[in-house]
Amino acid sequence: MKCHIFTGPKNYNIQQLFQKNDGDYVIGADQGALFLAELGIHFDLAIGDFDSVLPSDIELIKKHADTFKEFPIKKNFTDTFLAVQEAWNQGAVEIVLYGGVGQRFDHTYANVLLLEMGNITMVNDSLKMYVLSPGTYDILNSYQYVSFFAVEDVKNLSLQGFLYDVEDITLPVGDPLCVSNQQEGTVSFTNGKLLVIHQNER
Repeated sequence: MKCHIFTGPKNYNIQQLFQKNDGDYVIGADQGALFLAELGIHFDLAIGDFDSVLPSDIELIKKHADTFKEFPIKKNFTDTFLAVQEAWNQGAVEIVLYGGVGQRFDHTYANVLLLEMGNITMVNDSLKMYVLSPGTYDILNSYQYVSFFAVEDVKNLSLQGFLYDVEDITLPVGDPLCVSNQQEGTVSFTNGKLLVIHQNER
């Protein structure tokens, strides 16, 4: 099952990015639930502490959500983390996370860390990012740039077909060697985890 999670900030066009298929599960996390409700989109679950919405917005959210789960503001997990956990609990095998990258760098970084939890892609109007495990992948890229960063030390990394190719290198955590590449091609590596970021200039 594919799960769509909508969270803040609202730097994405829901109508353009979101397409729901039969059997998909849709979650609105905090203000993401309000975004959906304001567009009249019915969804499966609203979750979070809802500190980013007005009390008057809660009723609108409840009208559009099958289930409403409210948590205290003082808690151990972010609203987006709670939404991801709920997606796995519902049996999701793929998650698309809308939003998650904004002016609060601490929240952005926390959301990027969530990508290591499984098959999760984070998107907004100008970027897409995800984490790869060892293997060989054909990377299609419709964005201006595509960058690769080691989440865990990556061994035997090869990039072929891109503007800047590398062959059988070790890319350690913290090394920015593979930032701002372009075009598309094949990525392969044998160990570690690789964060892939597709990005357009705003």
